[in-house]
This record gives sequence, structure tokens and C-alpha cells, in this order.
Amino acid sequence: MYKIIEPQAHELHDEKISSLLGLLKIYQNFYLDPEAQDRATFIIAEDDKRGVYGGTVLYPRKIPSFLEFLSEDIDDNPLDKMVSSFQPKVKEYWAARICLCLGYDLSTSLRETVELYQRFYFKLYKAFCYFGEKENINSLSFTLRASDTHVDNNLRILTWQTWPSLLEIKQSYNGFHNYFHGILSLKESALKANPFKGDLFKGNPLKGNPLKGRWHPQQANSHPSSHNNFSHDSTSAEWRAS
Repeated sequence: MYKIIEPQAHELHDEKISSLLGLLKIYQNFYLDPEAQDRATFIIAEDDKRGVYGGTVLYPRKIPSFLEFLSEDIDDNPLDKMVSSFQPKVKEYWAARICLCLGYDLSTSLRETVELYQRFYFKLYKAFCYFGEKENINSLSFTLRASDTHVDNNLRILTWQTWPSLLEIKQSYNGFHNYFHGILSLKESALKANPFKGDLFKGNPLKGNPLKGRWHPQQANSHPSSHNNFSHDSTSAEWRAS
């Protein structure tokens, strides 16, 4: 199940939000200041077996006024400089911090694990498009750990790499983890050519399971077919991936 929690609903889902922020704190040493958290939108991924196992926090981030004087070694957040060079006049932008804590255990089949990874990033893309329309923004910056994009060191699958209109990607290393930092275009003109068929802006962005009945062993290192059709249900407040 996937759920979007907007600012006005924070109090109703405090436990889920705390679980996601706890994962980000433990695995990425990531913290939100109180002001940003009040304005943040959370995307929660959970199921009965694992509880909350990942998600994203979409939060506003201010670009430091002294950014131009910082060297690459001192600037610990490449997104600030990436956004500043992309949109020089922007003083604040929306960023997405992504977390996926699945790993690979013997109780879960490889097929199921691969499907979970691919479904997670597919749902995120649709949610980002929904968020972009709601906030009237043309692009969204994101950060995720490299280790959150593959099942293990021996099996790497396409996840965020399948998102259309990736404007820029950089990597960084903080001494513990490798990170990807990127900017995703959310312009409608760019989305018209995207490989994910279906209406991204109408109805519930998290409904529908594009992977159901379509997974084959030889596709373990690829994204589901770009010609799949997806159904959407606008009657539910939750995203359910069966």
C-alpha cells in the first residue's frame, strides 16, 4: 500500500511519518527542520509483512545566499548548486528524499523483491507528477542512496533510471554511502512523451499495478514494458499495489 500524506493530514498519520523519518535518520543521517517538516508532503510505502519499508519526503529547501563562495568540497548538498545553475533566480525549491529499506531475505522470492523495487519507483514517478501539478512546479530535485536501487550487489535492476526527462544526475559519497542527486522535469510537454502510458494527473496517482502478470525472469534487469496500460481509481485516498 502506498499513501500520500499532505501537510493538513500530518496529525492523522503521525506514526507513519515518524517511521519514515526514523528510517531516513538511521540509514541516511537525514533530518528535517521543524519548519520544513510542517510544509512537507510524505509518500509512505508499507505492507502487513514489513510495516513502513520506505517512501519519500517532499520538502522545501532554501538555497544559501553564500552558495557561490562554497567549493565543491565544502558544499555537502549538491542539489543546491545543481538547482542554482539550472534556475539562477530561484531562492527556494522542492526536494524529494527517497528511502527504500527492503534488502533481500530468503523468505521473499526474488521475483517478488524485484517487483517491489520496480513498483516502488514507478509509483514514486506518478506521485511526483501529481505533486508537481498540485504545487505548480516544473521540476523536482531528488536524492537517494545507490544501495536503494538494487536488490543486492549481484543483481541491479532499472529503477529511477526509467523516469523520463531526467535533466541532470550527479553522484556523491559521504564516507558511508554513495548517493544519486538529480533533477526531474515535470513539464507537461515533456511528460507527453514519457514511457508510462496513462493519465498521470487525474484520479488516484498510486492506483494500478503495472507489473501484475507481466513479469518474466529474463526481465529481471529491465523495467516493465513501456507499452503497458495502467488503470486508475479516483475513489480511494490510498494507493494500493496488489
